[in-house]
Amino acid sequence: MNTPSVLASDVVCIWSGAAVCGEGPLWVPEQSVLYWVDIDGCQAHGYHTTNQRVKTWPLAEKTGWLLPCAGRRELIGGCKSGVYFIDLESGQRALLFDPEPDQPGNRFNDAKTDPEGRIWAGTMNDEGSEKTGWLYRIEADLSFQRCDGPYAVTNGPAISPDGQVLYHVDTHGGVVYAFDLNSDGELKNRRVFVTVDPSDGHPDGLTIDNEGFIWLAHWGGYRITRFTPKGEVEGVVPLPAPQVTSCAFGGENMSTLFITTAARNVDLKRYPHAGGLFCVDTNVTGKAAEPFRISESVSVLEAGKHQVGR
Repeated sequence: MNTPSVLASDVVCIWSGAAVCGEGPLWVPEQSVLYWVDIDGCQAHGYHTTNQRVKTWPLAEKTGWLLPCAGRRELIGGCKSGVYFIDLESGQRALLFDPEPDQPGNRFNDAKTDPEGRIWAGTMNDEGSEKTGWLYRIEADLSFQRCDGPYAVTNGPAISPDGQVLYHVDTHGGVVYAFDLNSDGELKNRRVFVTVDPSDGHPDGLTIDNEGFIWLAHWGGYRITRFTPKGEVEGVVPLPAPQVTSCAFGGENMSTLFITTAARNVDLKRYPHAGGLFCVDTNVTGKAAEPFRISESVSVLEAGKHQVGR
């Protein structure tokens, strides 16, 4: 098992909080904070790199992702009951829209912004393996469009450094797909990027470095795999936790890879760092998340009534 050639340190566990389902790492450079969520535990965490301390906030319900929003102190979050503005400090939140009012068993699972400031977010069935989840594109005016599906468990997504390729994960199917991404947000030419052997776990969240290489988390696989843009394995980062969920670049030089894990039904005596937050220094860099560019004309009171693009 070759390790990626670009690693500059060993993997370190920087927080052993045993998140039931740690997910959605988000680096906010202005704050020097790595945010992530515990979906099952209904919590958000923030790791401050300046003092190596973690702050925790309660969340009102299962929340799959948090993303920055241009011009606002609140984060925008994908929850079980819809998309919200979320102020972690005050605990207040405001509903923007629910894309699936006819699917109460669904919830949001993962999301990223693209270079145009749009959100790409996937939903999934929270109770079983029925294919009721979809990949959505969310625009600045909060209109949204189903772009691919249905899936049992959506994951990823991630966008190439040039903004021209979107990668999306079918976790139950064991497949990472690639799409051509037009500047107007249209997806074309879906193709299989990689198929993960079940003996290596299931593909989960992913990120992309500035060389265009894909870093994929393996649920049940104890690892992150770095793939070339052609889908070839460049190296594997082993983790001392079975359920590796996602990763994101951050830190002062954008060269630290932060890795989230889960501890769902895991024996913590055997795997004491399961559900922890890990990091490893690399010789490559990634991009910080582009803030969601919500239109200034959107009223929060009206946004809760926004149900278009179905």
